[in-house]
Amino acid sequence: MNTHTCRSGQTTMEKGYIADYADHNNLRQAEWVEGQPERYTLLGVKLGITTKGHPVRRITVWRCPRCGFLEHYAL
Repeated sequence: MNTHTCRSGQTTMEKGYIADYADHNNLRQAEWVEGQPERYTLLGVKLGITTKGHPVRRITVWRCPRCGFLEHYAL
């Protein structure tokens, strides 16, 4: 997937990613995780979401500079 052409804007799309702010406001690339989110707990308090061995893929996004259309791919 080196280049993409927008279906509605009929122009070459730009490659990018969705920024995801993780722990301590560190920037990272958003990811896709197979299945439903599972929360983990400590002493009955819900703390966060775990992937529990589910496949994880980084999300690549293509954007049309003419119309703004986005295509997301989990590669």
